[in-house]
Amino acid sequence: MSLLLAFLALTALGVLAGGVTGLAPGLHVNNVAAVVLATEASWAGIVVAIAPGAEAEPSVVAGLLACFLLATAVSHGIFEFIPSVFFGAPSEDTALAVLPGHRLLLQGEGARAVALAARGAFLGVLASAALFVPLRVLLADPVGLFDLFRPWTAVFIAGLLVALLVAEVFGHRGGARRVLRAAGVQALAGLLGLAVLRGPSGLAPEVALFPLFSGLFGVPGLVLSLHRRAAVLPQRLDVSDSLTRADLLQALRGSLAGAAVSWLPGLSGGAAAALASLRRRDRADPASYMVLLGAVSTSTAILSVTVLFIIGRARSGAAAAIRGLIEPLPAWSAPASAPAVLLLMLASALLAGAIVAPLAGRAGRFLASRWALAGSRGVSLAVLGILVVLVGLVTGPAGLAVWGVAGLVGAVPVVGGVRRIHLMASLLLPVLVSALAG
Repeated sequence: MSLLLAFLALTALGVLAGGVTGLAPGLHVNNVAAVVLATEASWAGIVVAIAPGAEAEPSVVAGLLACFLLATAVSHGIFEFIPSVFFGAPSEDTALAVLPGHRLLLQGEGARAVALAARGAFLGVLASAALFVPLRVLLADPVGLFDLFRPWTAVFIAGLLVALLVAEVFGHRGGARRVLRAAGVQALAGLLGLAVLRGPSGLAPEVALFPLFSGLFGVPGLVLSLHRRAAVLPQRLDVSDSLTRADLLQALRGSLAGAAVSWLPGLSGGAAAALASLRRRDRADPASYMVLLGAVSTSTAILSVTVLFIIGRARSGAAAAIRGLIEPLPAWSAPASAPAVLLLMLASALLAGAIVAPLAGRAGRFLASRWALAGSRGVSLAVLGILVVLVGLVTGPAGLAVWGVAGLVGAVPVVGGVRRIHLMASLLLPVLVSALAG
């Protein structure tokens, strides 16, 4: 009973920690993971205080701390859609959510946008539970895809960039001109990403992503909103949409995209979102797109930790911290015999998702009620002001410079009439360069 109590307490604490990092732009799960590793003895003391006798089983203590970290990652992956939708302050994983989320917000459906993303995120948790054994079969024996595909990582990233360009041809006239404009957007965004993430910006990558993505994806839409003379925004607070077959399909698609990149070096939720966004018709239905992006966020977080036990490589900050806690990693010798600690973490992720999804929906309704009496121009001005303050506080003058330049680059696809998903080259090109160099 004491161990069960410790499991529930640490999962609840992970929900709280993920709520803090998800709602506070610029904070990340990696920050929590670093703190846990640096103060592991203190955290172990907390576990022992809840479950006396646990000190005799260091592996149990490590497993419970790993549950805390994965619960934090899941909670973060759900809560982070709130600042993306209402404040235009995305992380790497939710950058694309700003576009349909802001669109729904201006239509009076900001609460619905958050609720749909939370629904997709929880469905992504469920899909991850169903995918982790098939992923083991594919990556390790008998298929061995990890070893077969490793030399082709750069080709995959380049192919994804090309596929995004090709998608511009379908459904439009003047496809060749659109592809050229989209290629120009990719080049600009990619060069900016290289300068910020691998150049002399002076910002750590985890911190630099905040001004980079909020500038690329948040600022242009907000500035455009200032020029629209919209009336009052009556925010709809009734978000009790029934679960549909389309939601399930979108969540599965997002989870499969998360699985596809969870084992590749340097790629995470942002790349998975780009991969899942190749079909153009998603733009016509921002609601279903929010479900897809929610599933991408949590499935990538969970499956990147699963990959740690399959190939022994950490593909996320949470996975790296879990590897530091659990040494040596237990062998996953057969697909049907997953390590007990991984199953325990999966249970923690499921519980965290079940708790956080409705909480995020309530938080979305609370914020939407405060938006109900504001016009779109007032909202846009307020959000821009909030972004300036947040970027300045988190990243200083260098971050504000990155944010400003990123805002200008983010306006290019709007002026050029191409999809803003090409701005994801700001992440994909640096990863491609790293893959080619490595």
